Amino acid sequence: MIAVTLTERPNVPVRIWVVGYAVQCVVHVVLVWAEFRRRRREEDGDEGGSRLSGQSSFARRCDSLNTMASFAWWILGFYLVISGGEVLLQDAPRLYWLTVVFLAFDVFFAIFCVGLACVIGIALCCCLPCIIAILYAVAGQEGASDADISMLPRYRYIEPCEDEEKVSVEGLMIPVTSNGGSSSHEGVLLKEDAECCICLTPYEDGVELHSLPCSHHFHSACIVKWLRINATCPLCKYNILKGNDCV
Repeated sequence: MIAVTLTERPNVPVRIWVVGYAVQCVVHVVLVWAEFRRRRREEDGDEGGSRLSGQSSFARRCDSLNTMASFAWWILGFYLVISGGEVLLQDAPRLYWLTVVFLAFDVFFAIFCVGLACVIGIALCCCLPCIIAILYAVAGQEGASDADISMLPRYRYIEPCEDEEKVSVEGLMIPVTSNGGSSSHEGVLLKEDAECCICLTPYEDGVELHSLPCSHHFHSACIVKWLRINATCPLCKYNILKGNDCV
């Protein structure tokens, strides 16, 4: 294309930009080929592993520098196309469209990579609960009934006192009476332990908790949903139906 456009006289140095873009692409291909060759040698058990490792580190640094240079070069090309305007399109149409194609290709590749990462992240967030439910069903996990869950002791969490005269680092778990529930006693909970491991949020003052026979505690709303799917403690796998530590 450079040879074909020798007769074109652009008002901005887009020809130099195209040559620089091609050089960066060639450098990137060479670095990727060198890394691929190094990994093939390591898989084949070739000698000189330390020397190859040093070459790989140098190649990675060069590739990082080339990537940063490519980004700066793309900005320069975008500026040249904008500053050239209609004059560039009329005087050097082939160089103009070649530059635009290269710029658009880089933008498309960047958008594709970001979009693919977003799609994978959304798919994991949306499909993970379904996958977990399917795995539990396949594994034959047994959930607890509402009657079994109602037998677990419930508490009301009271935050530590933080007055100027009296500062406490311990919160209180006050038993909540319930019909058919097991008897429970007031408990003391350190502030750093006052967190639900299911939703990973600290306990707030007045929130309702459930305690399992293994002495682990959780938000009532969180553990009830969990136990309906799987009747085991999320931390130690204690089964509230079978009364053992096995799933």
